[in-house]
Amino acid sequence: MLYGDLRIQPEDDTATRRWKTRTTHDLQRLRAALNAAPAPGDTSRAPGRDQGRLRIATWNLREFDSGSYGYRLPEAFFYLAEVISAFDLVALQEVRGDLRALRRLMRLLGPDWDSIMTDADEGPAAHNERMVFVFDTTRVRFQGTAGELNLSGDNCLMLPDSVDLALPGGIRIELPDGTTLDQPDRIPSDKVGDGDYRIDPAALVDLPEGTRLVLPAGTQLAFKDRPAEFGFDVVNNRIANKRLDLQDGSSRAFSDPVRLRWPSGQVELASQQFARTPFIVYFQAAWVKIALCTVHIFFGSNSEGSPQLARRRAEIAALTAALSRKAREKNDSDANSFFAALGDFNIKSPEHETMSALRANGFEVPERIREIPAGSNVARDKYYDQIAFWQGDGGYGADSYARLEVADAGIFDVFRHVYRQGDEDPGGADEAYFRARMAEVGRSYADYRAWRTHQMSDHLPMWVEIESDFADAYLDSLVAGA
Repeated sequence: MLYGDLRIQPEDDTATRRWKTRTTHDLQRLRAALNAAPAPGDTSRAPGRDQGRLRIATWNLREFDSGSYGYRLPEAFFYLAEVISAFDLVALQEVRGDLRALRRLMRLLGPDWDSIMTDADEGPAAHNERMVFVFDTTRVRFQGTAGELNLSGDNCLMLPDSVDLALPGGIRIELPDGTTLDQPDRIPSDKVGDGDYRIDPAALVDLPEGTRLVLPAGTQLAFKDRPAEFGFDVVNNRIANKRLDLQDGSSRAFSDPVRLRWPSGQVELASQQFARTPFIVYFQAAWVKIALCTVHIFFGSNSEGSPQLARRRAEIAALTAALSRKAREKNDSDANSFFAALGDFNIKSPEHETMSALRANGFEVPERIREIPAGSNVARDKYYDQIAFWQGDGGYGADSYARLEVADAGIFDVFRHVYRQGDEDPGGADEAYFRARMAEVGRSYADYRAWRTHQMSDHLPMWVEIESDFADAYLDSLVAGA
């Protein structure tokens, strides 16, 4: 960490001297907590400093950085950097496209720290976010392979809205004679203003059999399959004298190889992919080679039966299935490599199907994380953040000297030590300072607990510590093979 910006300069005014002094004292308290010996049973702490272990964390940094509650104050960057520096490798979510905040954070972490990230995702539900890994290069090195995870073919999500048509000018249909459209008993909606309601995406209306869709200009017949060498004769489609018979009459039927090709941009395919593209990076720390995939899974709604919650579960299931295939391929060639998925999965609860989807396809959340009695949000009642390791079909190769051993895990509660209030802040010495900072962005002190989550985050960092020194095991394998 580089603390030079906290040095009081002769030209500093009273306010600057005060925030630098206060930040220095807060950092001392924060460092004491980060470096404290682990207390038995305390899961709201940072890991120890065992050099034979790799410390991995995931942290959703709320809107890093946006002005919705005012941009982060200078001291917040020191606190964020101090917490991150307690680990060796950290996956960050909600890093925005504008890199100024991340660059400021990296500068404070110092020259030994590096980052690797995606470009900003421009999808409609991605909020211009990046997936980012930051890591201590004295402890971790990038193996040279990184990529975004995209779905293809039968592996696409294929949710109910994956084949929606978005035709310019609206949809025109012709109903069969004597039919009508049934009005739903109730269309669930949310009130978005005085007297204004938004139609819920779950509102669907069944069309009578035989309903005709008036196709937009630019629609074409596409012949996807190559005709047989000596002719093409399926149902009523024929090739004769090297000409395709398109038939006569106003009603025509074509067999399977003939398809409709829609004008570009009129079929919504975004829901076949992840709302925010997962990011896989291969690292090595000491003897451990590990591929980490960081995610920020679609949220939408917590309402059971809603299409948004269905999408969330589908994204998690597609993720573990795709990663499992990659892990098996990698494990076949290198039995000493590990795979993990970590980030904001928006898991509804440990018992919910969203967790079942994560703990599938060979992935497992370590017992040390499952034993944590509270969630990773500030209120400690949400289980959105998770870390899961691929276990395969019974472990790694028999000749492997490496092993996946989670030595410790926890969630570090940053607000025990910084941005405190009430009983957390004996004497309330900082209240006047924070009142003034909040007034600058049009917020009252009643919003303090929400405001401080925009300084740090509404998530707390979740971490695991895994063994990384396999020198003895490797030497033993050499003796056994001699």
